[in-house]
Amino acid sequence: MSYKLSEGSLEIIMNGGHYDNPVMQVLGSKKIQDRKGAEERFRLLVSDGKHSHSFALLATQLNDKLITGELSDYSVVQINRFVTTQLKKTGKGEKRVMIILDITILAPGTEVGRKLGNPQTLSEESTTTAAPAMQPVLEPKPMPSPVVKHTNINPGLDSSMLSSQMTHPIASLSPYQNKWVIKARVMSKSDIRVWSNARGEGKLFSMDLCDESGEIRATAFKNECDKFYDLIQVDKVYYISRCQLKTANKQFTHLNNAYEMTFNADTVVSECMEDSSSVPTIKYDFVPINEIANKSTDTLLDLIGVCKNSTDCLELTARTSGKLLKKREVTLVDSSGGAITLTLWGKEAEKFDGSSNPVIAAKGARLTEFNGSKSLSCLSSTMVRLNPDLPEAHKLRGWYDNGGADMDVVNISARTGAYGGGSNEWLTFAEAEARQLGSGERGDYYSLLGVLTFTFADNAVYKACPQEQCNKKLVDQENGLFRCEKCNREYPNFKYRLLLGANVSDPTGDQRITAFNEAAETMLGKTSAEIGQMFEYDKASYSQIFEEVKFKTFVFKFRTKMETYSDEARLKTTVMSAQPVDFKDANARLIKNIKTLSGVEV
Repeated sequence: MSYKLSEGSLEIIMNGGHYDNPVMQVLGSKKIQDRKGAEERFRLLVSDGKHSHSFALLATQLNDKLITGELSDYSVVQINRFVTTQLKKTGKGEKRVMIILDITILAPGTEVGRKLGNPQTLSEESTTTAAPAMQPVLEPKPMPSPVVKHTNINPGLDSSMLSSQMTHPIASLSPYQNKWVIKARVMSKSDIRVWSNARGEGKLFSMDLCDESGEIRATAFKNECDKFYDLIQVDKVYYISRCQLKTANKQFTHLNNAYEMTFNADTVVSECMEDSSSVPTIKYDFVPINEIANKSTDTLLDLIGVCKNSTDCLELTARTSGKLLKKREVTLVDSSGGAITLTLWGKEAEKFDGSSNPVIAAKGARLTEFNGSKSLSCLSSTMVRLNPDLPEAHKLRGWYDNGGADMDVVNISARTGAYGGGSNEWLTFAEAEARQLGSGERGDYYSLLGVLTFTFADNAVYKACPQEQCNKKLVDQENGLFRCEKCNREYPNFKYRLLLGANVSDPTGDQRITAFNEAAETMLGKTSAEIGQMFEYDKASYSQIFEEVKFKTFVFKFRTKMETYSDEARLKTTVMSAQPVDFKDANARLIKNIKTLSGVEV
C-alpha cells in the first residue's frame, strides 16, 4: 500500500510558514529528561518524505498514544494542530521547534513497517528565525485580522499587540519559554485565602483557565491578588502574558497540565472583547455514578447528575479552626442506576435550590469515605454548574423527566458503612454473593425478600441495663441486684431486650441472621417486655411465638460483614429492619423483572 506524505512541508513550517494538515511519518521517539516531578515529555523524529526533523515535541495530552503503542515508529500521521516556537539552546542561541497538539493516525507503524522515501535531515541553516519568538504559527489557517477591542487591565501593555493570531495554546506552554500570550477562559475563581506561617503572612487566590488545547491553574499572591481579584471574572475570556511557569503541585490542582502559572509584577491581563465562542468553557471528564464506588478515596472526579433531593443548609463549627461552616447535602442520580451524595459548602450551600430537581455538573469533587460510605465533597477549587448547556445535561434532563425519576437506584452513599436506607433494589442471596457483599473492610447493606425458615428461641431474650442509653446484658448477683459491667453499677431492676437468631431463605439460598431488639419485635409481633414476661411465666406461649413466625415473609434490610471467629472467617448478617410485604409493590417489581427477562422494554 502506498502512503503519500506532504513533501516539503517541514521546510515551510520550520521557516515560520503555514501548511494545512501535513501528513508525516514518525521515525522515532525519545523521552525528554525534565525536572523532577514534572509530567514526562516526548520528542519525535518526523519525516515529510523529503526532510526529517528531530525537534517535534508531543503535547502531554497525547502521551498515552505513544505509551500504549498506538503511535509507534513508522506510523503515518496527519498533524491536525501544531504550533512552532523558539526554544533557547545553551550557548547556541535559539532553535525553532514544532509542538504537536493534535494528530490522527492514518496507518500504524506495524502496518507500514518501513521508512518512506529517503528524507534528509533538515539543517538549521535551511531554517530562518524571521518570525518573532512570541508569535508562533498556529493551526488552523489564520483568519483575516479582526478589529480587536480590549479592556486592558494592565495599562503597561499595548492591547493592539494582542490578537488571536499570536497566542500560544495552553498545552504548548513550558518554563523554557519567556515570551508568550494565551487567550483563555476563566473556568473558576477561588475566594481570597489568607495564610500565616514562619516566613510571614499574605493572601492569594487561584483560577483555572482553559482554551481549546488544554487547561492550567494560575495563582496570584499579595499585591497581584489585590490587583486582579475584582477585575477577573468567571466565564470571561482574557489575554494573559508574562507569568512565571513552574511544575504544578498536584496536591493543590487536579488539572491535566504538568505546569502552573504564578502572576507577578510584570503580568499582563487584558479582557478579550471580540467573539470568544471558539474558546470552550469547562472541560469535563464525567464518571458514571455507578462506577464511582470503585474509585479510590481522595480521587478528584467530574460528575453530572440530577438532584433527586437535598437537605437543609446546616451550620457547623470546624474542629481545627473553630470557624462557622455551612453545608448542604445533595443526592444526585443518573441513568447508570447510581445515586451519590454531593456536599456543597459555603455560598454554594446557601444559595442552592433543589426544588426543581436541577441538573448539576461538578468538576474536581473529592471522593470521601466515612464509616464505609462513599460520597463526594466540593473543594474550594471545585466548579459547580446548575443546568449547564451541555449535551450530557440535556440528555439527563430528558431521562429524568421521562421515567428516570422513578428508576430504582443503588445509593453509593448509603449502601456501605453506615445504614442510611440502602437501595430500593431487592437482591437475592445469590446476587449478594456474586457482588461479594461483606468482603470489604466495611459492612455492606442490601434489601432482600425472604422467608423465616427457622428461629432460635433459646437465649432470644435477656435482662439488660435499665439505663436508656445502655443495653448491656446484666449479671444476676443472686441477691436481688443486677450488675452492669459497662456502667459499673448495680440495679434492683432491668429491662428485657431481644437478640434473635434465625435462618432466612429465598429461592437462591439461605443465610443465618441476627436480629436485635426493634427488628426482632417487628418479626415476632410482640414487644420485648411482653416476650420477657412469657419467658419467665408462660413457657408454652413463649415457644408458640417462635413457631408461629416460621415461614412468614418479610422485606429485610441487611448489614453483612465478613468477621473472624477462632481463626475462621464467617459472614455475619444482621437485620437492620424487617417489614411485612407490600404485595402491590412486590407484584410491580415481579412484573418488571419478568418484562426485563422477556426482553420487553420497561
